[in-house]
Amino acid sequence: MKKLLLIICILFSITLNAQTDFSFGPKIGYKSNDYNFPLGVSLKNRGNLTLGAYGRFMFNNLVIQPELMYNYITIDYYKCTGLVTIKKNHSFALPVYLGYQFINRDNFNMRATAGPIVHFNIDDFIESMYPQLNYRFMNLGAALNLGVDIYRFTIDLGYSLGFTNVFHNIDNPNIRQNSLTFTVGYRFGK
Repeated sequence: MKKLLLIICILFSITLNAQTDFSFGPKIGYKSNDYNFPLGVSLKNRGNLTLGAYGRFMFNNLVIQPELMYNYITIDYYKCTGLVTIKKNHSFALPVYLGYQFINRDNFNMRATAGPIVHFNIDDFIESMYPQLNYRFMNLGAALNLGVDIYRFTIDLGYSLGFTNVFHNIDNPNIRQNSLTFTVGYRFGK
């Protein structure tokens, strides 16, 4: 019994010594998707909005930051003959960033992170002239992020590379979703 009590006391003291800080908050910003199509078809973004929330766990200077972001994008769909249609896309992005905070001051922090990202598309992209343009529900990728905290505000610049095909039933398997994201947020907590 004494050995068990000693082990519990040691584990408790190790837990107290681990310096874990947690912060969270809302984010809003701009997101731009890039698709590369063959056969003279292209998608152009117009009106892009992303908003959501993040949580950040700090272990000394190591960072774990999951996010859940809602994306609203208006897409102009072009063929060689010109503008065919305008579509709206609603989606969610779930990145989990792992990284290092290399500047750690009271009112200024800077970090670099990377990790996996999953995109969930809510809408279908159906067009009668090109019916194979239907979004897959889920796309996988990798995301890179550079972030700055100034007082309680956080600014993030991220880029994600798509690993999986964005559309169903399309001949070219190399149509992937690459995204550039710029967000501004507010930080609650430490």
